[in-house]
Amino acid sequence: MKPKHKSHDIATIYRRERARWLKEEAPRRSFRHLVAASVPYWIVIVALVLFGLSAPHTAKIFTMLTPRWGIIAPIGVEFGLLYAAFRRRLAHSADEKLPWTLWAMEILLFITAILVNGAGAFVSVVSVTNLDSLSFTAIMEQFTILPATSQAALIMAALSSLIIPIGTLVAGDGLADLTLDQREGRNFKEQQWQQVQRDVLYRALYVTYKVDGLRDKQARKRAYDAVEGYLGSPASPVRSLSAESAQQILSAPNAQITHAQPESVKSRIRAHLAEHPELLELSVNGVLSALNEHGVQAGRTSVAEVLREHRLTTQ
Repeated sequence: MKPKHKSHDIATIYRRERARWLKEEAPRRSFRHLVAASVPYWIVIVALVLFGLSAPHTAKIFTMLTPRWGIIAPIGVEFGLLYAAFRRRLAHSADEKLPWTLWAMEILLFITAILVNGAGAFVSVVSVTNLDSLSFTAIMEQFTILPATSQAALIMAALSSLIIPIGTLVAGDGLADLTLDQREGRNFKEQQWQQVQRDVLYRALYVTYKVDGLRDKQARKRAYDAVEGYLGSPASPVRSLSAESAQQILSAPNAQITHAQPESVKSRIRAHLAEHPELLELSVNGVLSALNEHGVQAGRTSVAEVLREHRLTTQ
């Protein structure tokens, strides 16, 4: 008589396995990962520096056009350009069509930023180098005989007219990317889970179907089909269990409930510590290392909790 196949809620198993993996097996961030994760936020510093460099130039030029009110011009020009780049990037990610007015505003603000930053930097340089009494043509004619410091300052004035506006566009794109990351919940552990979720769910379902009484080949095929049906076509295929790997999973301590009850992880740890009481004197990392050497799969959190329970009961 064939065993009756039970119906299992794949979504419930997926959520349980995800919670277990995040708690027990998710890799911890190294210092390198922490530094890498902080890099996108550097764009905030870049945006502030660019605004600080550009604001005096923009204010100086607009003060000539609008006396006393030029000081507020940087808010309109720099922040306007930043917003336009930000809005364009968000629209691109959502496949939205931008209104022509936003495109026009970005183009006009970009040209304005080039002109005011170039003109403002040039005015500041000629004032500092005592060239403000000369015309632009005269300065260009005498450029080759000017002191090296004056030549370098004039060159940087020309470069700043491009560096600051382009940098502002890049800053706007970067801030939009940060916003998208937060909206989509992108984080280190979630990215790691996305890479292993198919294999974790496959193994959990395999053990579940074996407990139901299916034969090994049937359990593997049914688990594979269930993963395909629940998660869709994989970017990378599920690594199907070999007969040897399947036997190792099933022969592990408490294998039948490994994926049914999160507490089984702690049970395996307690059982191993009962057989090797000398491990109780080691640190969490020491116990974890010893467990791994003996083929007991466990996470650092579970080891720490079991050791804490033991110390509380022995006090």
